[in-house]
Amino acid sequence: MPPFDPYHERRGARRLQMGCKARIKSLHTGETHYGECVDLSVDGMAFRSSFVPQHGERLSVIVLAPAVGGLPGKPLEAEVEVRRCNEVKRGLVYEIGTRIIKRKN
Repeated sequence: MPPFDPYHERRGARRLQMGCKARIKSLHTGETHYGECVDLSVDGMAFRSSFVPQHGERLSVIVLAPAVGGLPGKPLEAEVEVRRCNEVKRGLVYEIGTRIIKRKN
């Protein structure tokens, strides 16, 4: 087995770059946080926030889709499970990688 490479793409699904606002609610504590969804795939999403969740924590996430042709986009609402959390900007911004458990819309 080859050594672990943190830069190797481990997901099989293709990612779409996003840049959309997101509301993140911890299903454990009930706290609500805000951030930005940075990428989305069929089975997961990543977002950036000042929030630091626990590994395996379940979150309710609403991603505001951009407007298309002058019409507002339909928000994506999902329950997700935290798979990783990496510091992006020391003590300020974290990237949270999640697995989608259930889409709600």
